[in-house]
Amino acid sequence: MGGYNYRVRIRGKYATAISKLVLDLGYTIVQASDVIINRFNINVDNSAPDVTIKDSERVPGALSVMGRCGAVNDVVNNLLRVVEEEALIWRSVVPLHRVVMGVVNVINGDYFVDVGNGVKAVLRAPGGVYSDGDVIPVVISRTRVYPSDELVAIPGVRVDTEYVSIVPGSGTVLFSRHIRDYEVRQTLLKVGLKYVGRLRGYSIKWRSSAQFLSEDEAVKEIEKAISTLNEAESTSKSSAPYTVLQDGECIIEVMLNGRAKILLDNVRNNVMPTIMGHHTYKTLKRNTALLDLVEALLGRCNDRAGFSVEFMRQLMSRRYRVGIVHIKPSGEVIKLGNADVLKLEPDDIVLLRRLRGGGYLDGLGIPKEEGDMAITCSAINNEYLTHVYVDHAWRPKGIYINVNTPIEFTGSNILYIDLAVDVVKRWDSSEARVIDYDEYMTYVNMDVIPSKLRARVEKLISDLLVSAHKLGEECLSKARELAG
Repeated sequence: MGGYNYRVRIRGKYATAISKLVLDLGYTIVQASDVIINRFNINVDNSAPDVTIKDSERVPGALSVMGRCGAVNDVVNNLLRVVEEEALIWRSVVPLHRVVMGVVNVINGDYFVDVGNGVKAVLRAPGGVYSDGDVIPVVISRTRVYPSDELVAIPGVRVDTEYVSIVPGSGTVLFSRHIRDYEVRQTLLKVGLKYVGRLRGYSIKWRSSAQFLSEDEAVKEIEKAISTLNEAESTSKSSAPYTVLQDGECIIEVMLNGRAKILLDNVRNNVMPTIMGHHTYKTLKRNTALLDLVEALLGRCNDRAGFSVEFMRQLMSRRYRVGIVHIKPSGEVIKLGNADVLKLEPDDIVLLRRLRGGGYLDGLGIPKEEGDMAITCSAINNEYLTHVYVDHAWRPKGIYINVNTPIEFTGSNILYIDLAVDVVKRWDSSEARVIDYDEYMTYVNMDVIPSKLRARVEKLISDLLVSAHKLGEECLSKARELAG
């Protein structure tokens, strides 16, 4: 671990498993829920965290890890070892709320700012007038984690302590949305109003950890923050380009695949009875009463693996339609719509989707006509899906094999992370070919896709090029038989 006793705040569906890991690694859990306090018999510690781990708000089943950069990197590195590198990783290109001396670029009347290491942000400067090459302090107000994110900076300085932020603003007192207690808010408002009038062009925002402060402690935090602000403003007047005045918070999104979730199921099972598939089931579910009941019964069963398989089998046997949730490595979530179930068992999935006419079949360049259908074959934990495209009379047109992380079943959806690269073959062609390999390699070169996963993908592509037509024939034959 590196010998650091970091303070970690944990929220979300992985809380029990992550808490177990955190304690085993020698970290301290802070601001724990009552459930976690009772489950692990730990002392109440409401000090501010170095790192927060919670469910991603953007990608189903992913984790967001944020906080002090050194602590975040340490925690994530340990987490990746536990899940055996079975995760895709996106890191913020610049820490959120970093304050840095940026160099202004004016391009066709639009403002940008170079914040160092060749990274440029959009500069939002309403009413500001700057020239190309000006060196000014800027705050990273929005960072880029996923490729589609916009990196944005605003002119000025801000200060973030563990409990309070002083930010460019109109002289108001603001609160984290996690501070809900009325009495607490009134106390913090009283303290904030006492000082905000002295801060021209700034507002005071109480961070979530401030809800545990006494009034005297809140006063000390405000005074410390104001002192730090004065120092930063003074330093900014003579600092060289790219000087960092405040580090900011690193953000890492950890996209867990099916194997990683099972490894976390096993960690949780060391604390309390947990079926294999627990975290997958909870990925898209809000109501988990059925899971709670099943795991209560699991506590009286000695065959966890068999019990887990039967639970999954029972879930699948009751579905006549399922959704397909396709998560791209970029974090984009694509819902391919609902498919009719021809067969839905853990080791044999056969689905049918009816396509709309117009355009072309993906990767094949074949016109998509009204009445065309897509047959999909796979199995739980498979690392590819075979799609066979047929016309209205079930005459095959082509094969598209999607390479992905292990297939998961959430109770109502097939879920996987697409790995960009695919194998395609026209039905009447003699050879299959690989498409989008360059896109896949882009993610590899960005260290988003781990080396362990890359080794499996390379071998799988080689095998699929040989077996594509056979897989397509088997899938089509099963679908015809099942459809009658």
